[in-house]
Amino acid sequence: MVKNLELSLPYRCTGVIFGLMLSYSIVLVFIMLVFNLTRGGSAGIVSGFAFSVFGLLLKPDTIQTVLQLPDELFYKANVALGWLSPLNQATYHMHNFGYDLLPRLWQSFAIFGSLIGLGYILALIAIRKYNFVFTGTEG
Repeated sequence: MVKNLELSLPYRCTGVIFGLMLSYSIVLVFIMLVFNLTRGGSAGIVSGFAFSVFGLLLKPDTIQTVLQLPDELFYKANVALGWLSPLNQATYHMHNFGYDLLPRLWQSFAIFGSLIGLGYILALIAIRKYNFVFTGTEG
């Protein structure tokens, strides 16, 4: 991880990290919005929490401890979780910088862009069926 950061230009690295975290946050917001519109306010909160917990639980160290994987399988678990976990997609050091099978930065941005587009379309569909109730306008 430190080697990747040392080989990167500081402003480019900062910009990429900001972009990854912003993309992750926008995906999280769209998940909460879609569930809020379709299932109600508490479902939006629960879905956002579940999405975050899903990302936190899919860490290679956690999986190795829970499944008691030998060290030979740790690399394969690391690569698989680098692709599957949205939080790992948003983490700078969990990317391929030329020496492993982790996703490249552009692939993570493409995945986040696709998820943001999907969330946008689902929110537009859900908002058409949403029943707006305005309160406090009597008088």
